[in-house]
Amino acid sequence: MKRITYTHIAVGNLNIDIALYVDKFPQIGETLLARELQIRPGGAALNYAITVAQYGHTVYLVAKVSTHEFIRVILEEIKHYGVRVDYVKLIEGSPGIVLVVVDRSGERTMIKYPGVNEELRPGDLSRDVLREAHVVHVASTKPEIALGFLEIASREGIVTSLDPGSYVLEWSSERLLEALKHTHILFFNEQSLCEHFGNLSVEKMFKCGLSVLVVKRGGKGAVVLTQNVCYSGYAEPIKRPVDTTGAGDAFNALFNAKYLESKDLGLSLVYGLAAGALKTSFRSSFMPWNPRLFDLQLKRVVVERRSCSEVFLCRES
Repeated sequence: MKRITYTHIAVGNLNIDIALYVDKFPQIGETLLARELQIRPGGAALNYAITVAQYGHTVYLVAKVSTHEFIRVILEEIKHYGVRVDYVKLIEGSPGIVLVVVDRSGERTMIKYPGVNEELRPGDLSRDVLREAHVVHVASTKPEIALGFLEIASREGIVTSLDPGSYVLEWSSERLLEALKHTHILFFNEQSLCEHFGNLSVEKMFKCGLSVLVVKRGGKGAVVLTQNVCYSGYAEPIKRPVDTTGAGDAFNALFNAKYLESKDLGLSLVYGLAAGALKTSFRSSFMPWNPRLFDLQLKRVVVERRSCSEVFLCRES
């Protein structure tokens, strides 16, 4: 029996990440010495794409990037991971730069300069690649740009997913509800959801057309909600966390990949949690694929089907 090849389109940023590993985060006016420096590829869409490609699915990155020589080097590097860059457009301007500061616990703080990433437009999504796609994932882009991509993909009957990421502060409740008319899967960090959209009920989101709400809780795990089914889960990392950068992107990538394969939300949550937890054990912006370690991490994931009335969001625990 021929194996189905699933195709993802990852829409969003490709950045140069400058990562500094320190013993603690600096105070205002303080100068610290970093223990380690990395200059590496990054960006939410790129992290997603590399994870999906290493897992074995086909993935196209859709992005606007700088003609800077280092970006050209990155494009050659990510091809070796299996990411297809046919629809990455090079334009004059500054590359996206992210300064990532990581402390000894693996927690990180970031300062971003988006550069030409913000020149991305819905017209950059080719009709040719849409004919191949099973899912279009829009990651960390401006609301008006994200909405355009989601509308185009949903009109074609393609599964769509959205993670507002670092642009969450630019999303109004009204614009989010408009996007949900064209979004099948919405990924949200719980803190962002509660701080910026506490006025929106889950019921209202589903009434707008959303099918699946995935709420990531960092070290506390994640929950998946639909109108009828809810799951809650947690992953115990098999290795000590050293860098949480990109953990949410790895989660999104393998949640979507397993969802395409199985349509089983509980199993998709297992894979997402395993990917997010395992990513934290690597000093990188994306998860280097290791099947043996991933299988071990899968065994450390617990997911339970819950009554939706038992799943409480926006709470301290």
